Amino acid sequence: MEELLAGLFAVAVQLSGMPGIDERPSVTAMPYRAMLLEVCADLREESPQLLAGYDRCPGPAGAGDCTPPPSPEQRRYERCIRQSGLVAAYITAQHRIVHRDDLDIGNDIDNSFIVHEFVHALQDRLHQGRMFETCEGVMAAERQAYAVQERSLRSRGQMLQFGARLRTVGCQGMR
Repeated sequence: MEELLAGLFAVAVQLSGMPGIDERPSVTAMPYRAMLLEVCADLREESPQLLAGYDRCPGPAGAGDCTPPPSPEQRRYERCIRQSGLVAAYITAQHRIVHRDDLDIGNDIDNSFIVHEFVHALQDRLHQGRMFETCEGVMAAERQAYAVQERSLRSRGQMLQFGARLRTVGCQGMR
């Protein structure tokens, strides 16, 4: 497994044109739900803990269970842990890649997602974490990572495309 991961990392370095880094990120397989909780953990920490919400309760004070409406941060966290389709992710704060445990790392298509995440690790080091601070930076990072993923697949005779939706979305109105 280590030899395969080293090879995938070398592919990410070569096809991205970015300099290599001394320490390759660790790669961890996880059940999907656990992976989402790991990926979304920073949003959970940002979500304020509401200790009392009685002032937002309809009706007289103390009348039944009263749950305050979720904050925007809480809604982002809930959306994050309920998403579907995530295959792998690079967790910048931990310099670590997590992926679904049903991914077959020996399969060219499946391991192309690891190449994609290795590109994010290279971007993170090259730009000292700043590339992921803005929507525009994230979009540029994703475009580059998907381009490398597709070049990696083509070099193995696979003509699949990933990330096509990025060509139709932008950062207008997103904050």
